[in-house]
Amino acid sequence: MDRVPIILDGNEAAASVAYRLSEVIAIYPITPSSPMGEWADQWRSEGKKNIWGAVPDVVEMQSEGGAAGALHGALETGVLGTTFTASQGLLLMIPNMFKIAGELTAAVIHVAARTVATHALSIFGDHSDVMAARSTGFAMLASNSVQEAHDLALIAHAATLESRIPFLHFFDGFRTSHEVNKIIPLLDEDLRAIVDERFVRQHRERALSPDRPVLRGSAQNPDVFFQAREAANPFYRACPQIVQDVMDRFAKQTGRGYHLFDYVGAPDAERVVMLMGSGAGAAGECLNALEKAGEKVGLLKVRLYKPFALEAFFAALPATVCGIAVLDRTKEPGSVGEPLYQDIVTAFMERQAANGARPMPRIIGGRYGLSSKEFTPAMVKAVFDELKKPEPQNHFTIGIRDDVTHTSLDYDRAFSTEDPRTVRALFYGLGSDGTVGANKNSIKIIGKGTNNYAQGYFVYDSKKAGAITVSHVRFGPEQIASTYLISQASFVACHQFPFIDRIDVLSAAEPGATFLLNAPFGQEEIWSHLPRQVQTNHHRQEAQILSDRCLRRGAGSGHGQPHQHHHANMLFRHQRRSARGEAIAAIKQAIQETYGKRGEAVVQKNFAAVDQALSHLHQ
Repeated sequence: MDRVPIILDGNEAAASVAYRLSEVIAIYPITPSSPMGEWADQWRSEGKKNIWGAVPDVVEMQSEGGAAGALHGALETGVLGTTFTASQGLLLMIPNMFKIAGELTAAVIHVAARTVATHALSIFGDHSDVMAARSTGFAMLASNSVQEAHDLALIAHAATLESRIPFLHFFDGFRTSHEVNKIIPLLDEDLRAIVDERFVRQHRERALSPDRPVLRGSAQNPDVFFQAREAANPFYRACPQIVQDVMDRFAKQTGRGYHLFDYVGAPDAERVVMLMGSGAGAAGECLNALEKAGEKVGLLKVRLYKPFALEAFFAALPATVCGIAVLDRTKEPGSVGEPLYQDIVTAFMERQAANGARPMPRIIGGRYGLSSKEFTPAMVKAVFDELKKPEPQNHFTIGIRDDVTHTSLDYDRAFSTEDPRTVRALFYGLGSDGTVGANKNSIKIIGKGTNNYAQGYFVYDSKKAGAITVSHVRFGPEQIASTYLISQASFVACHQFPFIDRIDVLSAAEPGATFLLNAPFGQEEIWSHLPRQVQTNHHRQEAQILSDRCLRRGAGSGHGQPHQHHHANMLFRHQRRSARGEAIAAIKQAIQETYGKRGEAVVQKNFAAVDQALSHLHQ
């Protein structure tokens, strides 16, 4: 089976599967989940079919509550349905979620997890929204990367049909939803192999119909409500094993294996960190570095959070563990601890009560990454180091300096796990100036046209258009799971000359880095117009500064976004010379695919822009 890698972000990765496994998709936009609905709407307008040969109905409602209500109604007619949301949008769906779960109706809601507004509104990512929905009765499945958002979307859709438990499939807003990465796609044949048609038929047979009268969604009095509520217990007890069975079938089909709890690290680890979501990428890098240094450490990635499978949890943990740090990406003021921490403590307390002979490890909990706060391998190392202490701090925070209640851990900012073979590039631009789009194009060219893996993450201001954007681009020979910002770049580009007076654009440049500056001045004038700080950093870091008038030249080359192929060309300067010809050929192939319909003249003008890009640089 041909599995050609593709380049896409987490939203498209999840939506691609959800669309092909649905017949009704109710949508309402909310950042950062909006692209999932937009993709579904676009595919519907293009006539793209699901795996049963039908074009799904995509309906935009007037609110997230309306979307959940439309989904609920559609499910009761026996169709397969889904929706996408985040933050307050998910909260507006909660009343319908209680009903969907209470009626044991198969459904999947895909969530780009985002901060819930408290003392302030934030459009950025954490787990406060999905944690607010954990009592609805939905199973909760967490993806940690773009590939997992793609894969676990399929697992959620298959498992909900088999278990009759609705699923909330979530991944981190922006960090995963908007990260562009190289993944192995799931083909329609994969979806058909994993989704069992028997359970699709059973779902359809449960549709409300006058031909098969059934009582559902009634009102009940105290005489029967309690008993009926407990009657769902067998379905929830069976759910974890069903999910694992689907994961096992998925592994046979694709070669990518998942478990309810995935443990990595030393088989005799003494200290273990637990978390779910994109933070697992940074934690995994730290773990590898500490293991190479001889430390007995491990990482437990929680995939199926609800229903919580106790047996699978304890089976995944090494028996040697004596210290556990549970990391939650949310805050629940006034609680004894955050949700995942409380579940882990409860699990161990119940085991201890049943078998008091087993020693109980020390368990501490901490908070990280609220509102997309940076979470790096250095911070993970600080957590592992905290577990070494005779009396480690409980209920800590990491990544901030809490000078009010003094909960924060210190960490060594110089600790780095970056692969030296990975090219790391930063691009400074303005929202809507084409910089982000250009970098996405460059990543696609690199990923499709070379053997390199590529990753792009884009830091937006909440004001979006007209505000500063910083593109963090990595590419190299190995899969890239660095779920944190670039702090040491070998290539820095600034596409708005006024930025150099406002931002220290060279602060993240490593010694010997290349700095590309789009400037309105000629080669002889440019140095005198650079701020003193940039000149000083240039000398201190021995950076190579290249100036270029790409905007003017691009405008005469016949394409509306002159950054696009110019960016890729600049990035490829970091490749060995023997690969440069291959890279240029890949760029031109992408141009042919993008502009071929506009005629040969436009294609040739773009080719000329690529050929001239390097020759017009000035040092």
